[in-house]
Amino acid sequence: MADMGASQWGKLLAGLVFGACMSAPAIAAPEVIRQQLVQLQPDLVIEQISAVEGSGLYQVQIKGGQFLYTDAKAEYILHGELYRVGKGDAVNLTGLARQQVTAELMAGLDTKDMVVFPAQDSKAYITVFTDVDCGFCQKLHNEVPQLNQAGVEVRYLAWPRQGLSGATYDSMVSIWCADDPQTAMTRAKRRQAVTPAQCKHPIDRQYALGQQLGLSGTPAIVLENGELVPGYMPAAQLVAKALQAKQ
Repeated sequence: MADMGASQWGKLLAGLVFGACMSAPAIAAPEVIRQQLVQLQPDLVIEQISAVEGSGLYQVQIKGGQFLYTDAKAEYILHGELYRVGKGDAVNLTGLARQQVTAELMAGLDTKDMVVFPAQDSKAYITVFTDVDCGFCQKLHNEVPQLNQAGVEVRYLAWPRQGLSGATYDSMVSIWCADDPQTAMTRAKRRQAVTPAQCKHPIDRQYALGQQLGLSGTPAIVLENGELVPGYMPAAQLVAKALQAKQ
């Protein structure tokens, strides 16, 4: 699923000039909001509308992982990060909502479709979108034994940065189709040759999932609570975050 591009947001916001003053029917606010937004942009796919407690605002979850915020009549629309400010701190409500969506998406995946490096005494796990030709992915893979020893299982998903063709993609297909994917993964991350192989594989779906989550690079590490760690993190720090996310 592709994120909404700038042109789509432009269509939606431009429609406010003509639609913002429409009179709302006497129905529940979420339905008023849905009708207003769909009138402004008919191809908008709304997955959920929920009240933001204590704010008078509503959070609108759009297919593709985007969020909007509106008043009860959708006469005012905000596309951006919403924070709740308390005594001495600020909570990113949009970030928390995005994290929950990510956790739900990841929970629906099957480990049989991943290349898994299990920990003998598993205490937590991380899910890593990886590209075998990415230098920082290779660096992270060198630390997988440390992660495993500390009780963190490593689950790999494929996210070839150059897309669904080319040498990297072919190499990752061969890894996922290998008789021993773990060994094939380690060979590739060490810049060693991997025996070519073909099979029915989940790489295209995993790449699409990464796009849905808005990934822009690898490694992209997802903790159990849905928090996304963009980029490489040393093993000691990553273990601490993984265990904290488990709590």
